[in-house]
Amino acid sequence: MSQFRHGTLDVNRIRLHYVEAGAGPAIVFCHGFPEFWYSWRHQLRFFADAGFRAIALDMRGHGESGVPDDIADYDVLHTVGDVIGLLDSLQIKHAIIVGHDAGTTTAYHAALMRPDRIVGVAGLSVPFMPRGHLSMIEALENEVPPEFYMFYFQAPGVAEADLEKNPRHSLRRLFYANSGMNPGSPIMMMASKERGLIDTLPAASESLDFLADEEMDFYEAAFTRTGFRGGLNGYRVFHRNWELTSPWNGMALPVPNLFIGGSVDTVLQFPGFRDATEAMEEFHILEGAGHWIQSERAPEVNDILLRFCVRVGNRPA
Repeated sequence: MSQFRHGTLDVNRIRLHYVEAGAGPAIVFCHGFPEFWYSWRHQLRFFADAGFRAIALDMRGHGESGVPDDIADYDVLHTVGDVIGLLDSLQIKHAIIVGHDAGTTTAYHAALMRPDRIVGVAGLSVPFMPRGHLSMIEALENEVPPEFYMFYFQAPGVAEADLEKNPRHSLRRLFYANSGMNPGSPIMMMASKERGLIDTLPAASESLDFLADEEMDFYEAAFTRTGFRGGLNGYRVFHRNWELTSPWNGMALPVPNLFIGGSVDTVLQFPGFRDATEAMEEFHILEGAGHWIQSERAPEVNDILLRFCVRVGNRPA
């Protein structure tokens, strides 16, 4: 990892840690849950070698970035502000932004709110859905059982106690259960009153083929240090995000956009998500891939993203 450059900025009254590689047109990567900047290691190397300045954020609440106490500090206005603050601090005028999982909320809204700075947006796993008459959490209440994991994540302290009992065990089960390695994929993660969430998930009987044991060491160290509260708070602002984004109600993405998903990703089983995928300007479904697509299928994801960058025009001279 010697080619990676680590930096820390004080932006909007929070410490933000980021990792970058290469030089040239900028691409900003926003991770999901439970992840941190390291989730983009394959993309950082690839795009640096391709002539780009690739920048992966530790989103607030993760890795070496600040972990605010107030749940409201994790809303989309704050996280988009983090991205724009990063660009300002690094004197980057324009960038493509790429989000995975929960990081797509920041990526899509950065494009909606600041199309003067974001020239293209790519989402992995979660497609763009224009704001409608219900928040995501309200819409899901009408469609999925009350044991659904997003509902389990809502009460502060409950999921933290479950996931933090053994961070490596929790991470390994979450990664395996939602990957293409799990023969039972796709799954709809459901918590149990007696067992919580983690112990209801299937366990891998072998090493993960997309995450080596030494790579898992980095995840274990990161979440042992921070805990899981910051990432879980991102789920606790779903309704707040809907309230805050009323000025963009029904708005389509104003910049070129791309989606990449896996055919056995649990997210694409959510009500309406397949339709949302097909409504995007460009979309790719990788057969047999699960939720952690940028690691499970890094070469294919990188090639698709590179072609998108060329199409958008944000490419090396």
